[in-house]
Amino acid sequence: MFKKIIPPVLSVFLFAIVAFKPAPESQTRTIINKSLAAMASHKGSTYTMRGSERLVGRSGLRTADIFTKVSVSPQKTYMKMITDPNKGTELLYVKGERGDKALVNAGKMIPTVTLSPFNGLVTKDQHHTMLSAGFAIVNKIISEGVRKADAQGKFDSVFRYVGDVTWNNRACYKIIIEDPTYTYTTYKAQKGENMYSVALKFLVPEYSMVELNGVKHFEEDLGGKTLKLPTSYAKKTVLYIDKQNLFPVFQEMTDDKGIFERYEFYNLVINPTFKSDEFTKDYSDTVLGFSFFGRQADIKPPYEWLLHSPPAGE
Repeated sequence: MFKKIIPPVLSVFLFAIVAFKPAPESQTRTIINKSLAAMASHKGSTYTMRGSERLVGRSGLRTADIFTKVSVSPQKTYMKMITDPNKGTELLYVKGERGDKALVNAGKMIPTVTLSPFNGLVTKDQHHTMLSAGFAIVNKIISEGVRKADAQGKFDSVFRYVGDVTWNNRACYKIIIEDPTYTYTTYKAQKGENMYSVALKFLVPEYSMVELNGVKHFEEDLGGKTLKLPTSYAKKTVLYIDKQNLFPVFQEMTDDKGIFERYEFYNLVINPTFKSDEFTKDYSDTVLGFSFFGRQADIKPPYEWLLHSPPAGE
């Protein structure tokens, strides 16, 4: 009797295993997950970023090149402006030092000063403060996009891998993110909140508060103001994810008016070995030709990328 019963039971059990086997992960999700994991686990980076940003009252995008070094934890950031209008200006921020303020060396015989990262002299015509340098916030924004898309069961329509591209002689995955729910909402800011804290809370662009609400600077206390905000960082985002290091080396963001930000990362080094005095005002990198705070030297790295303009995202 048992011989007749066992085979049907086993067949039903095996059918159940097959029927409930999880669907294979899409190629897009695999790429995004690996990129998020790479960004979440990295300890620091160095790069030259070409930032192109929309500014109120100006046509086109304003472009600037910035050499940057970032140590993730504790947060340490060094930046040097390579192009005008602030060519040669250096910024150094180390969390917990100088009352969480940054050292600023504008050169041109101007004394080095200590300023808040939100100070208008530091952030004039900038979409972000130096606290946003690196990839930590990008990781949060993409992760939030994944969460929202998954909640609607629409990951593979919101996130799309559309093929490979060669950018800056690097093989990359091209990812397009389109948010079908992109719209606007309102938020009444609490006392003590500024553009940076509100943007970090909702993972939206600081620039949206400038363009949509007339906020003038990062230091402004927005408490009591009702702000119009987008419901996500961008309506459409184009990413080029480097196949080797899995970091988004090209990022282009669009809202309902067009492209408002484009960030391109050249000479990116992940997890470099920083010297013990790397983030001090007395440090000098004689190899790269960068000088810190009053040590005058020309910038002499072989930046071949400055000789051409890479293709923009589609």
